[in-house]
Amino acid sequence: MARYAIAPTKTNLFRLRREHSFALEGHELLEQKKEILVTELLALVDRARAAEEKMDSLLAAAFDSLRKSIARMGRNRVEQTAAAVSVKSRVSVSARRVMGVILPAVEISLERPSPSFSPGETSFWTDEAIARFTGALTALGTLVDTKVSLKLLAQEVKKTIRRVNALEKIALPDSEETIKYITDALEEMERQAFFTMKLVKNRLIQRRVESARG
Repeated sequence: MARYAIAPTKTNLFRLRREHSFALEGHELLEQKKEILVTELLALVDRARAAEEKMDSLLAAAFDSLRKSIARMGRNRVEQTAAAVSVKSRVSVSARRVMGVILPAVEISLERPSPSFSPGETSFWTDEAIARFTGALTALGTLVDTKVSLKLLAQEVKKTIRRVNALEKIALPDSEETIKYITDALEEMERQAFFTMKLVKNRLIQRRVESARG
């Protein structure tokens, strides 16, 4: 608000004080929201790091089993076995709210029907590779929803910080300056009115004295 774009009246002063009070309350609420979001964001950072480490570990173990399976059975037989593997997947997505931000929760469940190959035709490492890759796919849901939630929360934190800064550096100081301007102007007007009234009173007294003498 421009400092001199408003008339210095008591009505405007009361209105600005009320708006300033609301802005202070809004600033306090935004500060609380920021703190909660940052706390949640830091927790998600730890969760994302743990999910990435788990996924890396699961995939490393799965590929290790796959390499051992290839060494034992040969690449062609492993590829034939892989083509015969059937996995049914089910992805369920729910949501939770954190300070108005909707965050996804992804769950992946896998069902592996009876294999279309004889277990005796494969090595232990083949079965182990299948089990470990299946486990990695199941863990993928946690990694996905954590990454998405992390991005959404980070965006909301930035937006909230911008609003807090706008209030702290622009809206509140401007409001305080305008209130001071109107307050000073009203006080000056009251002083001028008092001086005028005193001057009029003195002149009236002087006229009465002169009239009494005459």
